[in-house]
Amino acid sequence: MTRPICLQVYISSELSSLIRKAAKAKGISMSEWVRALLANACTEDELASRLDASIERISRRSVFLMVGVDALLAGHPDHALRGRAHQAYMRKCKELGLSAASGEGGSDEA
Repeated sequence: MTRPICLQVYISSELSSLIRKAAKAKGISMSEWVRALLANACTEDELASRLDASIERISRRSVFLMVGVDALLAGHPDHALRGRAHQAYMRKCKELGLSAASGEGGSDEA
């Protein structure tokens, strides 16, 4: 078993009192309470970082799909299809309670 490392932190007496009360309410020592809080904070930072990476990857794929579909619609023999698709997109956004930002969906209209 490895020896615990001491981490010294200076806090106000008010914060110390709050920590003491919170630890007492949980039935644990102040050290255990602070240790658990620090461990949770580190885990949350790691999860947030992975979530940010996933959101960026999904955003990039969404943009690629949007550009690709718009290009296919623009090159379709039925020239009115692209406009109808944009109108359907706007209706669906309204139906779902989403605001369709101008420029989304490749629309030329504002």
